[in-house]
Amino acid sequence: MDDWLSEAQDYENFDYDATESTTRRKTPKRKVLAEDKHLKKTARKTLQATTRDVRRNEVTARWALSKHIDFVAAHSFQPNSKDSVFNEELMRFYRFASARENFDISGRYGLDKYCELAESARVIDGDFLTVRQRGGYVQAIESDRIQDKDLGNNESDGWVQGVKVDRTGRPTKFSIHRRVEAGFEYERTISAKKAIWFGFWDRFDQTRGISPLAAVINTIKDLNESYDYALAKAKVAQLFALSITRDSQWGLQSEDDGDSDPDRVIDFDKSIQILDLDSGEEAKFLSNNTPESDTQAFWQDMTALVLKSLNIPFSFWNESFTNFNGSRTALILYLRSVEKWRRDQVAFRNDWFKWRLKVGQLKGEISLPSNFEVDEINWRWIPTGIQYWDAMKEANADIALIEAGLRTRSEIRRERFGDDWDIMIEKSAEETQKLKDLGLWVDPNPAPQQLPQEGKKPDDK
Repeated sequence: MDDWLSEAQDYENFDYDATESTTRRKTPKRKVLAEDKHLKKTARKTLQATTRDVRRNEVTARWALSKHIDFVAAHSFQPNSKDSVFNEELMRFYRFASARENFDISGRYGLDKYCELAESARVIDGDFLTVRQRGGYVQAIESDRIQDKDLGNNESDGWVQGVKVDRTGRPTKFSIHRRVEAGFEYERTISAKKAIWFGFWDRFDQTRGISPLAAVINTIKDLNESYDYALAKAKVAQLFALSITRDSQWGLQSEDDGDSDPDRVIDFDKSIQILDLDSGEEAKFLSNNTPESDTQAFWQDMTALVLKSLNIPFSFWNESFTNFNGSRTALILYLRSVEKWRRDQVAFRNDWFKWRLKVGQLKGEISLPSNFEVDEINWRWIPTGIQYWDAMKEANADIALIEAGLRTRSEIRRERFGDDWDIMIEKSAEETQKLKDLGLWVDPNPAPQQLPQEGKKPDDK
């Protein structure tokens, strides 16, 4: 018998270690449920209330959310139809439709700010709903307003926590509630065709979105409490600047000084206090190195865990954590990780703009060419660019890649500056022509002048 087979038969089974019960850790789960079963209505409400409170009061979570929005939400609109003249009209219409007075039904938010708030809402609450309204407006519906109408809306009827799904799992209706003093009351049911649903989903059979912060909420709370405890300890440590140990051999006083006063603190001024102790008693200083280095290292690890829930590198939080190459590598890996979330933003914007173009044509706000297709191939959304870190070196590297045919000018403009090379070159041509008209143009690459041949004047042919 082969040695490996003989060795394998010495074991009773090939179970995963994670499935084995042990006294060293929590007993493994034995039930496999739909994700919505793990986060039912009451638990979902608790999680949302907790994440919202964390955003209000915990600086690490709030900073991480802000940094996530900076990299994910911001996109610029770029027309991309084959008709250059119509591209200008398409850009004009976009600016009109995305302005706050024409975009949000409340008139408070333009498209860019709305997308930032939508991204924040889906991170905190798990999902977020946008309802298309008449006239081309949109209305925001926060996650907690989507809930079952009554006890009759249960999963046997196809309702899952305020969302009705068909047999394939496709959402068909949303049950919307309004906030009242006593809680919520039913407002209306809307068709899924009128809504754009935006959230985080990890499983195919999952109906409601769940916040990526769910895995680190307890870590965030523990971190915040640890800060409070360390601050309290630091304050106590500062109360005692000096302590005296009584010893009878010093002749300062007898073992029993007869002082029955329980208050053994002598105040010299507001900053120095001395303990008046009896003979044989001793009081030691509290550590003046507060918080200790071990505590600070622990905070660093906990903070890193919180940031990792959104794939944010720790070097973003502490710029001195690594060197230039480490920071650059972390940024490259982070940009790769946020591509999926940027695609969600682009999908949301595309859904909105295609619908808004159709509404605009019906309202006479824009006249679409007969051969124009309302499709995202006729425009693009460009995320915010990342500027050069070492401008001279990286610019020269980009030039070398262009000359070698490995990169295009448009790719580099989108990556570095968040716009398109076509727009840039048109603006550059306009500036050059204006300088020439004003007589201020200086050719950056003048043609070399030829020296006259020997025996000829410069004007001789």
